[in-house]
Amino acid sequence: MRFQKPRQLALVFAILATSAACAEGEALSAEQLLGNMLAAIGPERSRQAVQSLSTTAEGSGPDGLFAITVTSIPPDTVYFRQQSERGITEIWSTPERTWGGDAGDEYEPLGMRVRDFVRSHEFHLMLLEMKSRFSGFELQGEDAVSGKECLRVSMIDEAGETASICIRLDDWLPAELRLNPASVAGPIRIVFDDWRVVDGLNQFHSLELTEDSDRLFTYEYVDIAVNTFAYEIRVPPPTVPRVHGDGSSGAQ
Repeated sequence: MRFQKPRQLALVFAILATSAACAEGEALSAEQLLGNMLAAIGPERSRQAVQSLSTTAEGSGPDGLFAITVTSIPPDTVYFRQQSERGITEIWSTPERTWGGDAGDEYEPLGMRVRDFVRSHEFHLMLLEMKSRFSGFELQGEDAVSGKECLRVSMIDEAGETASICIRLDDWLPAELRLNPASVAGPIRIVFDDWRVVDGLNQFHSLELTEDSDRLFTYEYVDIAVNTFAYEIRVPPPTVPRVHGDGSSGAQ
C-alpha cells in the first residue's frame, strides 16, 4: 500500500475537519449557535463590561466618500455623525426623543424613522445585543458567504421585520447579516471581515453593505473604542450617562 503525499493528506484532513464542523453545526439549535457566536466575539465578562462603544469608519458609496462615527451607550442611546463633501450631519437619539441636523443649522426634533436609521448603524453593538434586539430564532441550514461555509439563522427584529445571520463554521464568527429596516428602500446585506481583538472583544474592522440589491457601501474602521468616546458629544442628551475614566457612570 502506498502512502498518500503530505499535500493529499492535508486535503483529506481539511475535508474531514469541515465535515465534522458541519455535523456539529447541524446538531446545534439556533440558540446554541448564537451562543457560540457570542463566545467567539468575546467572553461574557468582556461583553457585559461594555458601557459605551464608539466606532469610526472611512467609507465609500454611490454618492462618494464619507466618514461615520457611531457612539452607543447601551441599552438605547446613540450618537451618529456623518461627514462627506456635502457637510456634516449629527443625530442624537434616546428612547424619548431623536434630534439633530446638518452642522451650522439649527438642530430639530426628528422622527422614529430616523432613530431606526441611526440604530441600524450600530453594527458592532448589534452583534453583541443579538439576543435582545432580535427574537424568533430558527436554524435555516447551511449557506456560504465569501467562500466560507456558514449556518444561517432567521429571526425577527424589534420592528417585526424579518432578518437573518449566517455564522461561520470554522470559527463561529458572523459572516453576514441581512436586515429589512423600514428606514431604507429595500433589504440590506452586510458582510463582515478583518476580525481583530479590541479591549478583549473580537471586532470586525471591515464590512460591505449592499442596499436594495445594487447600492454598495464599504466601511473600513479606523477606530473602535470601548468605554470611551471617539468624538466629544457637543450637544448631549440631558439624561445620557457619562462613562468616566474609572469605568463608573454618572449623569450627563
